[in-house]
Amino acid sequence: MHRLAVILLFLSASIQAQEADATIVELRESISKIVDVQTHESGERLDWEARKAEMAALLELHRKELALLDGELEKSGQSAPQHSELTDELKAEIKRLKAARKITSEIVARNVPRTLSLAKQFPVPLLTKTEPELSSLRSWKATDEPREALRSILSLVAKAEQFNRRFTRTTEIRDNREVQVLYLGLAQAFYADRNEKAGIGRPGPAGWIWKPLPEIHPELVMAFESLDKKRPPTMVTLPLEIR
Repeated sequence: MHRLAVILLFLSASIQAQEADATIVELRESISKIVDVQTHESGERLDWEARKAEMAALLELHRKELALLDGELEKSGQSAPQHSELTDELKAEIKRLKAARKITSEIVARNVPRTLSLAKQFPVPLLTKTEPELSSLRSWKATDEPREALRSILSLVAKAEQFNRRFTRTTEIRDNREVQVLYLGLAQAFYADRNEKAGIGRPGPAGWIWKPLPEIHPELVMAFESLDKKRPPTMVTLPLEIR
């Protein structure tokens, strides 16, 4: 409200300031509408999309406000002496906005390496799915805009959470042989080929660790055949260890 009062004072002295204020109000109203619509959308994926859109929109609003306030500061410096108080207010507002932007950049800079380190524990299908986000984060520098890195982090976390809540079946290569793999979220996985090869996989600090376990092959075959609807659904017994 304090900033709005300052802008209203400037309205009486400059038509261009009025237009700048209207632009800021319009920007904020647009952000409000985006947040209102996305808040009411259902589903976990849509909720994450709403958060990402809100973050990106707020960062964009900060950028535009800085540009508008810089312009108003320059114009007020050329105005009559009675506007010196308004000039000080604009300087203080710009300083506050820049401080908020700096904090955002610092938070993103701390979380980019953490996110990349966490991604080392992703299984192959999730790494493939998050490659656009990982590529963006690898190329991001602390001097870059934080908006894109923040969007990538949120998107990557959303995809990881979605993967962790599902069973995922893929075809991969183990020991130079094609195998069927069933992931139980990010906790554990089982694999088997068409012969007698079978085993389990668990996440490790530098990637997934796979261990042969041929005795579970018959159970896995039944599980895969049930998934393929080649046999009625049936109970299978498989070793499971969650850390």
